[in-house]
Amino acid sequence: MSQNELLSEALDYAKNTRFATLNYVRQDNAPVSRAIGSFAFDGSKVVFSTQKDAAKVSAIKLNKRISFFFEHDNQELASWKSVLALGSAEIVEEKQEKDRIAAILALRNPRFKERIDKGELDKVALFSLKTEEVQYLDRSNGPAGNKAIKIES
Repeated sequence: MSQNELLSEALDYAKNTRFATLNYVRQDNAPVSRAIGSFAFDGSKVVFSTQKDAAKVSAIKLNKRISFFFEHDNQELASWKSVLALGSAEIVEEKQEKDRIAAILALRNPRFKERIDKGELDKVALFSLKTEEVQYLDRSNGPAGNKAIKIES
């Protein structure tokens, strides 16, 4: 399988994950993991939202290197799959880009769409993770099932 096919398979798997885990580093250098339901894909970028006043907003502004972990529920060990997307996150500030990202999130998440419809977009921070590497684990491929895929910018 080519790198492009492998990347496509990994991203398809991640897109069909109900919740993802956002991993970042706090200001005191402690690693933190948080479940995120409000995420979507913009090509290979992961876009996500959180409350503007959440601690993760200021932490990510200070250390933009984050990762997202995707894993489906109730998997069998022999065919276990997971995806880890690593890269640098940027807060989305420009209005036109913010509206575009919000529309992408609303397509995937009806609760996020409700917030937009209620005019609550100003209460959230929107981020875009520029994915630089994807680690794809597929145990159905045996011991060679763990692949790292570099994303060319």
